[in-house]
Amino acid sequence: MCELEKGRVALITGGARGLGAAIAQALYEAGAVVAILDLDGDEAARRAGMIDPSGEGTMSFQADVTREDQVLEVVEKIVSRRGRIDILVNCAGVLRHKPIEEKSVEEFEWVIRVNLTGTFIACKAVIPHMKKRNYGRIVSISSLGGRTGRPGVAVDYAAAKAGIVGFTRSLAREVGEYGITVNAVAPGPIMTELTRQVPPEVFARWNVGRAVNRDGYPEDVAKAVLFLASDGAGWITGVTLDINGGIYMR
Repeated sequence: MCELEKGRVALITGGARGLGAAIAQALYEAGAVVAILDLDGDEAARRAGMIDPSGEGTMSFQADVTREDQVLEVVEKIVSRRGRIDILVNCAGVLRHKPIEEKSVEEFEWVIRVNLTGTFIACKAVIPHMKKRNYGRIVSISSLGGRTGRPGVAVDYAAAKAGIVGFTRSLAREVGEYGITVNAVAPGPIMTELTRQVPPEVFARWNVGRAVNRDGYPEDVAKAVLFLASDGAGWITGVTLDINGGIYMR
């Protein structure tokens, strides 16, 4: 397991459940102070209490990642309390499975806004603080669906997750001189609350061609994120790491 320098402060958007919760747990266990931002403030507080009942190593905040004012307020609160933000994990996301002819423009734009624009808003909010310290680790959650256009993956979700790959590369070049690395992970089918919304036959199709004979779990993704958030990954930037049991190889 990777260790983080003592005192690192990590902000995880969408950190109350699923992948975000597993990532928050992994970062905390590696030594980080963890701030959980989620649309569901009660669930964020519950998760923070589960990770550290004392409350010394966790914080929780209710905010909508599509609202820049709310995200900025959370970031300022974290910096005021802890003096810094070293790690940002963009995990907030939504998924709605509908054929394109049944999807409205409003639904399409909402999925893009949460998954992609929310990532932009969070990065924009934390980067000035990372620049001041000449250090930062940003890891965003893309998806196998954004890499390959898997059967059953809604077009808006795939577009947003593919967008994260390009966003990651471009931002990595923009902020690299300030000691900030920017990477992404692209999970395949992972057993979470979000994917349990997917019809079983669709989930089974997603797993066709898998080389590793087991399901993927949030902890598999959390370990990869932890590595990219560590000092040991300081010369890795602009990369999207595929985590899919060998479904997609390149």
